[in-house]
Amino acid sequence: MTMELYKFLENAYIKKEPDIQILIGRYFLKPLYRLKKLRIEIEGLSNIPDYPVIFAMNHTDRYNYWPFMFKLWRLHLKGLVKHPYITVWVKGKYYENRFIASFMRLSGTIPVPSKGYLVVKDFVSTFGSKKALNDKALKYLLDYVKGEKEEDDLKALDEKLYEFVKKKHGEYDPKIYENYREYINKVHVDMMKKVLELNKDAIFNKKLNLLVFPEGRRSKKLTRGKPGLAQVALALDVPVVPVGCNGSDKAYTGDLPFPKSNKTIVYRVGKPIEFKKLSEEFNIKESFVPFTPQSKKLQDIFEKATNIIMERIYNLLDDEYKGDFRKKDEATVSTFI
Repeated sequence: MTMELYKFLENAYIKKEPDIQILIGRYFLKPLYRLKKLRIEIEGLSNIPDYPVIFAMNHTDRYNYWPFMFKLWRLHLKGLVKHPYITVWVKGKYYENRFIASFMRLSGTIPVPSKGYLVVKDFVSTFGSKKALNDKALKYLLDYVKGEKEEDDLKALDEKLYEFVKKKHGEYDPKIYENYREYINKVHVDMMKKVLELNKDAIFNKKLNLLVFPEGRRSKKLTRGKPGLAQVALALDVPVVPVGCNGSDKAYTGDLPFPKSNKTIVYRVGKPIEFKKLSEEFNIKESFVPFTPQSKKLQDIFEKATNIIMERIYNLLDDEYKGDFRKKDEATVSTFI
């Protein structure tokens, strides 16, 4: 379950000039967008600094970052953007298919497996079907991993959950770990340390921008942001540039990367968010590793930073894309599988 993702993290293909992105832009997107008469507009171009940043964008559809990356590349060729190339955070589940995983790797993306994904994938691999795990059971499992529920709580809800955390399966051996909670948290921390290394290398060595969808899922209306982006931005001290994507869902209406004809996509770029200049509370004195228990005590700071990012994105959206980004939502099985 975890070894394949470890492999992709270890063999990430991060280049200063991502040749696959350039080839796709030149020989696929350029003629396609011309044929389909797709208009791509970037408002607030002057807000993009001449050094690498983290772009934070709402995620309306499967391909809404493609036109943005394409447009930056075209503007770079005209001398209007200094650093056009981007590496994108991608959910762990998109690396399960070997063909898609190879494409993702060659495209220079970074797999970012959430703790929820690791738990769901492990459970489904153990019992052979996602039907064995409903959303209520998933909530119990995630609460158990967070330390908010105990093994007896799982047993009271479903014997399978109790069996899952007590018995050896896959790469989990209760003789090695105190419990399943310790195991899954260790696996996640190890992966996230590697993810942070890849982000650091991409920004500071390869001079790439990061593009992150802080919502963590697709939605026409803006939803609550996850704190992972804020953690990385604060740990690496990199500005976050909010981007509001408007109209892409009308161009890309399906699962295939072919837009509808005569559509317009407008990307509004906000001013860079430099957290340390915003407030002293973001000037975290001690170094920390994101996504680890060590960073949990900083959770309130991460939440505040995340809300600032989401509010900036909100203000860059047309009314039809504005949503209640402060409303909490529960993870579902379909989020991860």
